[in-house]
Amino acid sequence: MRKSLKDISWQVDEPTYRADEAYSYSKIAKFHREGFEKIASLDDKVESPSLLFGSIVDTLLTDGQEAFDERFLVAVFPELKDSEIAVIKTIFSKTDGLITWDKLSNDTIISSIDECKFQPNWRPETRLKVIKEKGEEYYNLMVLAKDKTLISSEMYADAQTCVDLLKTSDATKWYFQEDSPFDDSIERLYQLKFKGEYEGLPLRIMADLILVDHENKIIYPCDLKTSYKAEWNFYKSFVEWMYYHQANLYAEVIRQNIKEDEYFKDFKIADYRFIVICNRTRVPLVWEWTHTKTVLDLTVGDYKLPNWRGIVKQLDYYLREEPPVPEGIVVEDANNIVKWLLKESKDEY
Repeated sequence: MRKSLKDISWQVDEPTYRADEAYSYSKIAKFHREGFEKIASLDDKVESPSLLFGSIVDTLLTDGQEAFDERFLVAVFPELKDSEIAVIKTIFSKTDGLITWDKLSNDTIISSIDECKFQPNWRPETRLKVIKEKGEEYYNLMVLAKDKTLISSEMYADAQTCVDLLKTSDATKWYFQEDSPFDDSIERLYQLKFKGEYEGLPLRIMADLILVDHENKIIYPCDLKTSYKAEWNFYKSFVEWMYYHQANLYAEVIRQNIKEDEYFKDFKIADYRFIVICNRTRVPLVWEWTHTKTVLDLTVGDYKLPNWRGIVKQLDYYLREEPPVPEGIVVEDANNIVKWLLKESKDEY
């Protein structure tokens, strides 16, 4: 009798998942990218137009229109730059929309301008004047949206175009087909969550898409990437954003969850697949990471790709012990510059 992979997943809602203290790919990779100095900000929420666009595409593709309507409000925007929108959002965060635009104090607007480092070379009175004159319409839209995320009609149309391409492109359409009521051999599961561990350290993952081939006993873990780079340059983003950590971590946690299950224990986990689309070029492609199951640091050409296992152990040590300096730095004697230059050259990628 066929069993769904969902039955052995961690069945919690997304807020519960996000609040859990287990280590995730995003936390591990951010620490690896930004280093010791940024440990205190690893859990800070990051916002950008590109991340927002990716969230819209992901929601439309994996959760559907109803979920999209619950999370987003589409509107015709006034002509504003991203930097101006950032200031207005900061103002809104200080007021929760309970103060009308004409009642806002100059201090609230100025503090928001300073926080966003908006046009720092302009005169203070000019910066204030620009935001006061241009911000009211967008601020009122945010009040209307309430808890929903406000997006422009142009961004929504672009996202819908990308979704349609992903569903119809020869390279990607198989991944997003609707499961057939007449053939249950292939199961497509979105946003499945799992918990795992490594040497006592808790781990958590949430996969965009997992395809389960019940007939051939193969599990295909996949991730959707709305890349700024053209799809054919995704391999560069793969290194830059350390997606190898995601692929290897997700495969390991899935393996841990199926290995003791009587139905799934004989299933093979396929190499991780990244389904990529860029809103500028719009040529959906699939990229496969053929070292998905490695447990070792890798060297691929000139690229050094450390395994996530060593990274998460170091991160856990820093969070537990809170040392004043990174590992290896000597505080009671001289540090060897050559040694650290060699170390940096090895860790360049």
